[in-house]
Amino acid sequence: MKNHLTEAFNYDLWANLRWLEFLPQSTTEEKQVFDHIFMAQKLWSDRVKGNSPTIFPIIEPTPENLNLLHQTWINLIQTKNPDETIRYKRTNGDPQTLEFSQIARHVANHGTYHRGQIRGLCQARECTDFPETDIIHFFWAN
Repeated sequence: MKNHLTEAFNYDLWANLRWLEFLPQSTTEEKQVFDHIFMAQKLWSDRVKGNSPTIFPIIEPTPENLNLLHQTWINLIQTKNPDETIRYKRTNGDPQTLEFSQIARHVANHGTYHRGQIRGLCQARECTDFPETDIIHFFWAN
């Protein structure tokens, strides 16, 4: 399980760094969706560490911040039991519990989902030079 989670986060970083390079050409809406990916990753890592923020943390998408957040997740994967129950509060204060592995899989899939959303926004404005970050491209590159 830990190897699969690590691979998912390695793919996530690979794809995010490619989209980060594309961001200067992006619309405000596309940038907001990209920002949301990182705010959610930070929010979930805080929850796993025992904190429950009431608002989404602001994280500037820079290569340094992406790498730091990635390393945070890799460290959590290495130190947490995948079956460990994580108790946290949602931003509205409602208590919730999930297993660590469920949270980690959600975070990795959440990024994939929203990168696909950004791709759709790009296609809607007839942009064709966006990065190809389907996971098969990650496998081919590695």
